[in-house]
Amino acid sequence: MASGFNDISLKPSGKTTIKLPKKFGASKAKGAVVELKVNNPTGDELFYLELYNKKGSAERLTKNTSKNFLKYVDGGFYDGAIFHRSVPNFVLQGGGFSVPVVSSSEGGMPERINDFGTIDNQPGNSNLRGTVAMAKIGGQPDSATNQWFINLNDNFSLDSQNEGFTVFGKVLGSGMDVVKDLSSAEIFNFGGVVSQLPLWNPPDTTVGVQPDDYVTMDSARKLSAKKQPFTLFAESADDNLLKASVTNKQRIKLKASSNASGTVEVSVRSVSLVDGSMNEESFDVLIGTSASKRPRTNKSAGKIIDVLVDAGSFDSPYYQFYDEDGTEIKNFKINAKKKYRFARLDDAITHPFFLGDSGFSQPSSKLTKIKGDGSFDDGIVGSESFTFRVKKKHRSKFKQAGRLDYFCTSHSSMYGSFLIKGADSVGPLETPQSQEAIVQVE
Repeated sequence: MASGFNDISLKPSGKTTIKLPKKFGASKAKGAVVELKVNNPTGDELFYLELYNKKGSAERLTKNTSKNFLKYVDGGFYDGAIFHRSVPNFVLQGGGFSVPVVSSSEGGMPERINDFGTIDNQPGNSNLRGTVAMAKIGGQPDSATNQWFINLNDNFSLDSQNEGFTVFGKVLGSGMDVVKDLSSAEIFNFGGVVSQLPLWNPPDTTVGVQPDDYVTMDSARKLSAKKQPFTLFAESADDNLLKASVTNKQRIKLKASSNASGTVEVSVRSVSLVDGSMNEESFDVLIGTSASKRPRTNKSAGKIIDVLVDAGSFDSPYYQFYDEDGTEIKNFKINAKKKYRFARLDDAITHPFFLGDSGFSQPSSKLTKIKGDGSFDDGIVGSESFTFRVKKKHRSKFKQAGRLDYFCTSHSSMYGSFLIKGADSVGPLETPQSQEAIVQVE
């Protein structure tokens, strides 16, 4: 069993889908990752930056400069910004001007982007090819605001010039191929700050420079590890016993053959589109052993009550509940003093299941703690599971409220309530649209 995936069991002809472990497929970047989308007509339109704001991202952290850069990213200031300066084999600079909305013949000219003021210089990282640094005014080391540049070469002279230029990030993966495309645009001299202006097309004698002619950042956004794009592959060691594939939602789909029996290894590999890094793991699928039973591995696990939820149906009570031996639980009541682990019977993949005390498709209140797979808008299926308990200091309030609802996150009509031990009986359910949080916690 790999560290990220759990070994699972399937019955012959059984099938399930598996979510990826947290951060599986994410890049190896330690610092914040920023995605830049550009109007590159000759190749890829996306490339990624890693900022030097977290331990391990660079020898010299530049937290203040990175924070300043992210203010412009998060505020949308770089959406529609142009690269207004291109110097071959030296730098590609942008961030200070926005693309005009009309042609130059109609008066359209790049406009300055508002800035948040100057920031202190943070030199120390070398201006190597592919690094990103802040631009500033000559002779004024602490004059950087919103303009930045990508080093197209090893520009060691910038490490000391004007007390050194602040290198606060780098281009990731194959992103310099995109930067090379951008810097290949023809350069024109319109004087002043646009004396080295890159354009995709020469100015038209009639309409002048069109908005699409500028080398433009269409958008800039910070990406969490969860949002970083990647390509996913899954392979079964024996296709005759078990089929493995990847769904559109980047999950692993498994289907056992009708007469299958034995153990099959499934290998999973991701390739990050951010930096090209790979993540490879594997897990075993035991076919022919009841998936209803989930063995406990230690004494502490015995304190958890395992509840298996069937495939569900559109008829009330919508779900049936079973103990770890596969025996149906009659008149199931929730004990506020106990901890429960909910999973799907036979790794059912229909009618995603979840629960909460705040109504349909609403996050639970602070009275409870739910941990594991799934969420109030994306219930558990297959081998997924979550634990539920009532926080000790809120047990009395929970019983007073007297409600814990369960529901299918895909069908609002599949909506019921558990009985609560020691609580008054639960009244008729309202429609999901009118449900509100039951208890306010101070």
